[in-house]
Amino acid sequence: MKLRAFLASGAVLALGAVVWGWLEPPPPITVPEVVWIVAGPQDYRPAGEFRQGTRVVDAPRQVLSAGVLEIMKYHVSEADYALCTGEHACPPAPSTRRAGFAQTNVNLADVTAYAAWFSARAGQHWRLPTDAEWLRAAAERGRDDGFGVDANSADPSRRWIASYLRETASGGQSDLVAHPMGHFGVNRLGVADMAGNIWDWTETCFANGTLTPDGSAVATRSDYCGVRAVQGKHRAFVIDFIRDARSGGCSAGVPPDYLGFRLVRDRSE
Repeated sequence: MKLRAFLASGAVLALGAVVWGWLEPPPPITVPEVVWIVAGPQDYRPAGEFRQGTRVVDAPRQVLSAGVLEIMKYHVSEADYALCTGEHACPPAPSTRRAGFAQTNVNLADVTAYAAWFSARAGQHWRLPTDAEWLRAAAERGRDDGFGVDANSADPSRRWIASYLRETASGGQSDLVAHPMGHFGVNRLGVADMAGNIWDWTETCFANGTLTPDGSAVATRSDYCGVRAVQGKHRAFVIDFIRDARSGGCSAGVPPDYLGFRLVRDRSE
């Protein structure tokens, strides 16, 4: 009887240890290095397709009143993403299994899950940047995707040439080699690898807009959030469930080499 009681008490202690291990809080998360960007006006062309009558034209430029922006200096790494998958909060994703590489081949649901997990673990609100925020952080490495002065021309041949020149300029050379983070250096603001071979997911939805007759403003607009703007060497639009846009799913623009992400810290809440 004493032996049975002893064994039973040992089993209870062992079970208690297991339960305690489950209840024990996970180790604290390390908040990555961020770059602070001061508030100020921003010249911005909205993302999407805009028409004036039957013609596809450039969206009119806007001047935004942009607040302070805190953005991750580097992309989210494979090691950081693996912490999320290890806690069963993020879907599995391909990995190079090398230290210091960005997590790529992730879709919008993957990165949204990571942002929610990271926010909960850090005790702060982190989210994807908007298209405008990304361009602001990209500084001199950001690219205006406008057609140019002939985009709104009444001459269809001039519009076609403007469109062709834009697509040619945005093509560039594909770079399908995975590089360690920092490979493409930092821009004048100190943000690394902007406009390298990893395009960043943004939270901005593809917009369909109609311009006023004089082309000075958007008269009507509807957003399609099944497609999001991604930013890198140029702006592209990718279906939200796509992890590798080279295999299809890039609904507009030249397909990105890789899809990755970085987050911004939102202090508005």
